[in-house]
Amino acid sequence: MPPPAPRTQRPVVPPAPLGLAVAILVYAGAISPWVSQRVPRFVFPALAVVGAALLSLSLGRSLVRLARRGRAGERRRLVPVAVNVIAAVVLVVLPGSRLVGVLTAARGGPPRTLVGFGDWLGGEGYPRLSAHRGVDIAGRVGSDVLAAADGRVVVARDNGDACGLIVVIVHDPHDYRTVYCHLSALAVARGERADRGQRIGMVGTTGQRAWPGYEHVHLELQRGGDLNDLVDPAAALVGCFDGATSYPTERLVLTYPVRC
Repeated sequence: MPPPAPRTQRPVVPPAPLGLAVAILVYAGAISPWVSQRVPRFVFPALAVVGAALLSLSLGRSLVRLARRGRAGERRRLVPVAVNVIAAVVLVVLPGSRLVGVLTAARGGPPRTLVGFGDWLGGEGYPRLSAHRGVDIAGRVGSDVLAAADGRVVVARDNGDACGLIVVIVHDPHDYRTVYCHLSALAVARGERADRGQRIGMVGTTGQRAWPGYEHVHLELQRGGDLNDLVDPAAALVGCFDGATSYPTERLVLTYPVRC
C-alpha cells in the first residue's frame, strides 16, 4: 500500500504584506472623501488598529531575525528592517501619538486645534499629500459653527469635494474671506449678512470625513479673490466670541468658529 501523500499546507500571508495592505486601505480612507463617505465611520479606525498591530508584529520579527543573523555571523539584511521602521513610524507612531493627544486633551478652555496651517499631517496623524490650507478646530457634531467676523455670505452650498458643506464669508473692507468646511447643515444663504458670533451652520463630517473623535471645522483665511493666497487664521484669532466685547474695526480679527 503506497504511503499517503503528504498534506499540502496553505501558504500563510506574512504580517508585513498584510499589514501594509491594510494600512494602504486605511490611508486611502483617510485622504479620499469618495472612499470615506461610502463606508461606515468605524470601519477605517478598526482597520487602522489591525494594520498597526500587524506592522508592529512585522517590525518585531524583522528585528529578531536581524539579531539572530548577527549572532550567527551571517550577513545582516537591513532593507526589511528599514522598510518596517519607516512603515511603523508613518502608519503607527504618528497616528498613535495623535490619538494620545486627542484622548489626553484638557476639557474646557479655548477650542483645540487638531491641524495647523501648513501642516503635512492630517487630523488622524497620517501624512497629507499637500500642506494644510487652514486650521482644523475640534468641535462636537451638531454643535453651532459661528461666523469668525462680520461680513456677507458669498457661498453656502455643498461643494461636492473634500470641503463638503461650505460657507464662505467676505469681510469688507479688509479684503479677506473666511471659509468653513465639513458642516452638517447650513444656517445662512448666499447674499445674507453674517455678524460675528452668528450661527452659520453645524459641525459635521461632510466632504473629507473625520474619524470619530476627530470631528472639526476647517477654517481657512483667503486674501482677496485668490483662492490660493492663504493666510494663517491662527494669527488673527483673538479668542472665543463674547457678545459683550468690542472688537477692533481697523483690522481683521477673528474669533473661534465654535463656542468655548
